[in-house]
Amino acid sequence: MGVCFCKLFSTGKRYKDEPLNPKASAAVVPACISPPHKDDGATKRGRVQLIGDILCPFTLRVRIALQHKGVCVDPTWLTPSDLISCNLEGGICPKGKLPVLQHGTHKLNGSTDSMLEYIEDMFSDPTLLLKRAVGKTLLERAPSPITVMTVLQHRSILWQLDRLVQLADVLALAKAGTREGDLKRRVSTQMQSLWKGYGCLLELMQEHAQMEERVVFPSLEVAAEGVSEAVLGDHARDLPVMNGIHADMKGVMVMEQGSSDHLEALLALALRLHTLQAYSVEHYHEEERELLPMLQGAGIASKQQRELVAESLAVMEASHAHLLPFLFQGLCPHEIHQYLSMMQSSSEQKNELFARVLQVMNLANEEFEAVKDIVQERVAALATIA
Repeated sequence: MGVCFCKLFSTGKRYKDEPLNPKASAAVVPACISPPHKDDGATKRGRVQLIGDILCPFTLRVRIALQHKGVCVDPTWLTPSDLISCNLEGGICPKGKLPVLQHGTHKLNGSTDSMLEYIEDMFSDPTLLLKRAVGKTLLERAPSPITVMTVLQHRSILWQLDRLVQLADVLALAKAGTREGDLKRRVSTQMQSLWKGYGCLLELMQEHAQMEERVVFPSLEVAAEGVSEAVLGDHARDLPVMNGIHADMKGVMVMEQGSSDHLEALLALALRLHTLQAYSVEHYHEEERELLPMLQGAGIASKQQRELVAESLAVMEASHAHLLPFLFQGLCPHEIHQYLSMMQSSSEQKNELFARVLQVMNLANEEFEAVKDIVQERVAALATIA
């Protein structure tokens, strides 16, 4: 089954609280409270509840940002007696950390920077940023290790899935009368490539889903209870589709090439792959837009973020052993560097980690030769700064 990585990562014990971020947020709040912008759609955005001390500068910072956005705010100002009450932790603020921002089912507390990031994401105009980047990605807004890992896996999976969809389309459009000689052998080779590629993709997608269910979603529940129910439903929807495609491929492989049944089965297979692609794109984009940014408001400190990555790598043992070349094949060189750097920061045995990575890449077949060269180059660069 390849090289095992799970023992290289220390999961450790999770702790609950996160100190205030000493670094400045990317969001810049005006120095005074601006009058609400006239926006006919403001009332359609939904009201936001803000709980805190009216004299607290952190609460004021969030309030200014909301008013700058023209968002309707229902404030709950706490008295000094509320702030010292022993009932605070069991009531409106379970963690005892203020301020608290409640927007629909989303509840954030404690970290002002996380609230400003959330406000910027949910209410885009007018921006809180001094310079608003065009096409700004989630990785640029929230470069936490567990988020980086999840998004890069999304990108690799979607790249591999798109490649297989294109290959299936080519096979489905082939004409029965043209499958002779060399062309017939080429079609057979393409079908073998599709079968092998989908087998790797299926294993990667299943492990990715397990990683999210065991590591990412439980962490999201800290930010907002019940928030992962919808994406768990997506996982339950997609799994039968994924397994059904695998079963269809088995059937196609044993059919007579060029027969009407074979061509019909290839067409049905291509359509099912298109369906899976549409589901996956929608599902991953929803996670990146709605869920992963909430990790910033879940009270997860940097050290615990690295521990979450270590847990994820342990869950995805096969993906980081014999499937590692396949995973890296769907990434750009700088993204491979990001991924290796993230693996390095999450391991207590960095030299052993890189040795095993290189061992896995050296065992890969010639299809991954270009990827192997990139990994060797990036590992050498990272090893010098370890």
